[in-house]
Amino acid sequence: MASSTPMWAANFPQPISTPPKISHEELEELMRTKTAGVDFVVVDVRRTDIEALIKGAINVPAQTFYQTLPTLLPILSRIPKVIFHCQSSLGRGPRCAGWYADALAPDAISQSLILEGGMKVWLEHWADDASMTISVPSVGATADYPPMALPVSVSEALKHNSGGGAPT
Repeated sequence: MASSTPMWAANFPQPISTPPKISHEELEELMRTKTAGVDFVVVDVRRTDIEALIKGAINVPAQTFYQTLPTLLPILSRIPKVIFHCQSSLGRGPRCAGWYADALAPDAISQSLILEGGMKVWLEHWADDASMTISVPSVGATADYPPMALPVSVSEALKHNSGGGAPT
């Protein structure tokens, strides 16, 4: 984990646990032979630096992970392998993996793991494989919407998403 505590994490405790790492090859094998959400789950803890997602991953930003852990724990702890990553798995990913490991009961079936090298290493190997990686379009450039500025209010977002009016 990075040696300095980022500002967003300063009000939270340092994790006690240091979970083991899993390689991109091991995760690839899990993805090809096991069921996501049953045998394993990938937790992407990036917030704004997302250009792609590991297929089947859930996104829970590190900045809100600790506060939502009491809600997430009963869900995630049913899954044998919970694999955390951020961009490089040197800060946010290990921190969240540690918090999760600290929260697990001693007899838990779930294991907290850190994806070695994070998304950077994953993309070196799987960026062009649609069975492994999902590209995330930039804001305003999706297939469903022409490029546009972000809505400035919820009502504008509702108008845009529903074709002009508030949902009925």
